[in-house]
Amino acid sequence: MVGALRAYNAVMQSFARAFLILASLAVLAAPASARGPRDVAYGPDPRHRLDLFLPASEAAARATGTPRKTLIFIHGGGWRRGTKDRYGFVGRSFSQAGYVVVLVNYRLYPQVRFPAFVDDAARAVAWVRTNVRRYGGDPDRIYLMGHSAGAHIAALLALDPHYLGAAGVPRTAIGGMIGLAGPYVFHPERVPRLAPIFAAHPRPNARPVAVTDNGGPPLLLLSAGLDMVVGRRNGPGLAAAYRRAGGRATARSYPAIGHGQIVIAISEFFQGLAPVVPDVVKFIGKP
Repeated sequence: MVGALRAYNAVMQSFARAFLILASLAVLAAPASARGPRDVAYGPDPRHRLDLFLPASEAAARATGTPRKTLIFIHGGGWRRGTKDRYGFVGRSFSQAGYVVVLVNYRLYPQVRFPAFVDDAARAVAWVRTNVRRYGGDPDRIYLMGHSAGAHIAALLALDPHYLGAAGVPRTAIGGMIGLAGPYVFHPERVPRLAPIFAAHPRPNARPVAVTDNGGPPLLLLSAGLDMVVGRRNGPGLAAAYRRAGGRATARSYPAIGHGQIVIAISEFFQGLAPVVPDVVKFIGKP
């Protein structure tokens, strides 16, 4: 049974990688009107770049002075790889739901180690809070979202006050955090392939589950029932710890999908895989 499940996950991971490559090409072919500014610098490094996706009603929002909620998406890739350029479908799906969406790149290992990529993401949030109003977004209603390693980064931004505080972002500006198949309860220093990324870090904790007593926004933690990349206990484990500390957290698992499919289900072509989009929209609420 385990062998069959591993084989299934290997096939699904190959499918996920192929889909993300095709998705990146589709973004390049998308009409300019479907996108906001691309490759905007939020810092000095070439990886300090972000893309904006604006809802069709963005112009009306600016004209009426009623800004839309802002969703920041942080990609996964094991802290070693990945690019925002493959996730344009995330920007399109959620901008169609009425939100201003920001896709973020950050520096990767071996260029940097933990916590530099979390600091990068905090810096991106600071840029969004300073600049998003000009694109019709609300700087005081920001939602953080990430997949896999990106969910780990988003969770630390939401739960550890150090990162946003150092970037000058008040925690009250964060309306919630959405995690897709994130590693929240693991010990990265005990995983051989991850230990170099998290070795000798100056921050006392790289585990979101260990910083749940600092308060923070509501959490929506979505897991894949067939996930053999990130253990399925991560979402429920963080949710339970956060609730014990007095926080609000919802954990949900989609039983029939794997690690890569949980983010692919955001695409308009594959939303039948799992109700990720409606669950996220319900959590965030009206734009």
